[in-house]
Amino acid sequence: MTATINPKEVPVTHNVREEIGREFLTVDCPDGWDDVKKICKKVLTYDGRKFTFSGWCSDKNQAFFYRVLNGEGRVVATIG
Repeated sequence: MTATINPKEVPVTHNVREEIGREFLTVDCPDGWDDVKKICKKVLTYDGRKFTFSGWCSDKNQAFFYRVLNGEGRVVATIG
């Protein structure tokens, strides 16, 4: 038996902060900024919802992505 690594998937931790109307994804980045710079300009899709980069914690080597709970505001634009 073998397994393959999907280069377009990344493990995340999901949490919801209803009191501020946002939900977040946390991505572990063991190589610090070298990992973060690869994903910070990306939009992550989680369970069909789109999340944008909001920052990172260099002490914990984690990157954070968020989306507004009520779905207001677009997180992507089309360059035409």
